[in-house]
Amino acid sequence: MPISYTTADQPITVKWSASHLLNNLAIFRPSEPRQAKMFGISHKSGFAMATVSQDGTKQIQGQVICRAMSNSNTPAPENDARYIALIVQAAYVNLAVRNLLVLACTKSIQIYEPDGTTLLHIHMIDKTPPSRTESSIYSRGIAGIDPNILCVGNHQGEILMFSIPPKGSNIFLRETTPAHQYGISGLVSNGTLLVSSDTRGAILIWNNRTLLQTNTIEPMDDSGITSLSIWKNCIAASYANGMIRFFDAESGQVSGTIAAHSRCINAIDCNEEGLVASVSDDCYVRIWKLSGDAENLQISHECNHHVENSQLVGVKFLHMSRSDIAVSTYDSNEIIVLRA
Repeated sequence: MPISYTTADQPITVKWSASHLLNNLAIFRPSEPRQAKMFGISHKSGFAMATVSQDGTKQIQGQVICRAMSNSNTPAPENDARYIALIVQAAYVNLAVRNLLVLACTKSIQIYEPDGTTLLHIHMIDKTPPSRTESSIYSRGIAGIDPNILCVGNHQGEILMFSIPPKGSNIFLRETTPAHQYGISGLVSNGTLLVSSDTRGAILIWNNRTLLQTNTIEPMDDSGITSLSIWKNCIAASYANGMIRFFDAESGQVSGTIAAHSRCINAIDCNEEGLVASVSDDCYVRIWKLSGDAENLQISHECNHHVENSQLVGVKFLHMSRSDIAVSTYDSNEIIVLRA
C-alpha cells in the first residue's frame, strides 16, 4: 500500500538557515528511548541544532561555530577571513564507545560532544595543494566503524581514520588510507562494510574489520555521486543527474536503477524496513520500497511529496524501523517533519 505523508503541526526550528550542501541534515537517534533527539543543519561556518523532547512539544536551540585555526594550529581571530573554515558536511556518529558530533570543513575536521558544548579534537587538513581533479581543500564523508574508529574523507581521495577513546579528548589519527583518485563525496558503514564514493562516481567497498578493500565499482557515467546509504547487502547511490543506482556489495554488479528526480539529488537515506527516501532540487521527496536482496532486488515506488518552492537538501528517517522522515530545505531555518 502506498505511503501517504502529512506535515507535522510544529516544525523543528533552528537559529540559522540551511546552506545548499549535500546531505545537509543531521539527526542524533539516541539508543535510549527516553532520550531526546537532536536535529541539526549547517550554515556557512555554523551548525545550528535543536534538541527535541520525546513528544515533540519542547525544543531547545543550540549552535556550534567552527573554530578558526592559524597555520601554527593555534586559535585565530574569528573574523579573519584567511582562517575561517566553512562546513561541508556535519553528522552525528554513534560508536559503541561513545557518540560524537563531527564537522567536516574546508580547512579542518572538528569533533565535538553531541550537544556541541565541548570541542574534543581538531585535525587540520594537509595544506598540500589539491590535485588537478579537485579545485579546493576540504573534508567530506563521515562514518563510524565500531567499536571506536571514526572515518572522514578528504579532497585528496584519502580516508582518515581516528581512534576514539571512551572518555576524554585523547583522539588521534590512527591511519590515512589512500583510496580514490578523486575527492571523496561520501562514506557510509554498517556492521561489516565501509563504502566510499568520489566526485567522479567510483565506489570502493572495504571490510570493516580488516580495513582492506574488497571490491571496486567503476563510474557508470559522467555524473558524480552525491549520497550513499546501505540496506542489507545492497548499496544505494544517488547521482547529480537525478538517478539512484543499487549495487550488490559482494559482486559489485548493478542490482537496479531508478530515474528518481528531474534535478540533482542532494540526499538519500535507507531504513531497516527497506524504505529509501530521496530529496532533490526539484522540490520533491520520493519514497521507494526495496524487497528481496541485492541479487534479486525488487523496487516499488511508494510516495511523491511536493514541498512547494523549496530546494530540498537533507532527508533522514526519524526511526530506523518506521517511515516518518525529516526534511531540510535550502535557505530555511525550519526542519519539516513528515509523518506517515
